[in-house]
Amino acid sequence: MSQGSGGNLVEGSTMLPKASAILVSVIVLSFASTSLARDGGGPPTIDIQKTCRENVNALGTGLGGEINQDLQVCLMDEQAARDQLVKDWANYPAIAKERCVQPKEYLPGYIEWQTCLDMTRDVLKMRKENASGTSGSSASRRTSRAVAQ
Repeated sequence: MSQGSGGNLVEGSTMLPKASAILVSVIVLSFASTSLARDGGGPPTIDIQKTCRENVNALGTGLGGEINQDLQVCLMDEQAARDQLVKDWANYPAIAKERCVQPKEYLPGYIEWQTCLDMTRDVLKMRKENASGTSGSSASRRTSRAVAQ
């Protein structure tokens, strides 16, 4: 009897590590696939039907029906934004993709991602230009001051 319960204990204890290993594998693979989707061939796929349906319902309810946003218009806009994201995906910096593309957030949308990616890319570009331009202009100011003295 004690062997039987010992056997069950051993069996149970080997099952726990197996279950843990499977769980860890699933988590690692999900993160890897999200990372690959961000850095690979394009943005992650989201359910724009759900996003548009919820957005249209929220606008209709929140504003008393004063906004006449059609579901089809929303779907066309989201699809156009997705198409543009796929086209420009390789041109977006990795940090912008990391910050802007959040497929697990509540009602993710391609339009929002595209806006965030474009703005982040442009800000990074401006900062880089300002950093290189500032160092050159301050150096020329120092030179002109030294010449004037």
